[in-house]
Amino acid sequence: MKWTLCVFGKAGSSFVADEVSKYSKRLRSYISFDVVELKESKREDKTRGLAEEAAEFEKRFPKSDYAWIILAEEGKLLNTVQLAKWTEQKASSPCVFLIGSAYGISSSIKEKADLLLSLSPLTLTHDHARVILAEQLYRCEMVHRNHPYHHQ
Repeated sequence: MKWTLCVFGKAGSSFVADEVSKYSKRLRSYISFDVVELKESKREDKTRGLAEEAAEFEKRFPKSDYAWIILAEEGKLLNTVQLAKWTEQKASSPCVFLIGSAYGISSSIKEKADLLLSLSPLTLTHDHARVILAEQLYRCEMVHRNHPYHHQ
């Protein structure tokens, strides 16, 4: 299994970077896992900025090579076990989990996604989303392995 957590922009604090790093190290004991930070567009024109980011994402993670799991407020709400089952079904494909920039994610990317995923009906900061997703990916892997970390 190969998973990548892709985010636009840098972590807002050392706490966030440390927490994501902690779960990344844990995951790497079991699977191939990377965190990739792409440069956030600085354009004032939101539409052009999102298009720029979409082009960079597609260049780095071609749809032909990856299953795309895009975090979006309109995405599916899955519990941990449902997400673990979904990722297990995609085990033969490298998966990239994308957290967009402050202005979101281009609809051109969302339309091609294998899964639009929502972490919560609440609005979360990008930093919180990073930490929550990293922990949930680790938890999914523990579900795959019947590890007691996830108390079922």
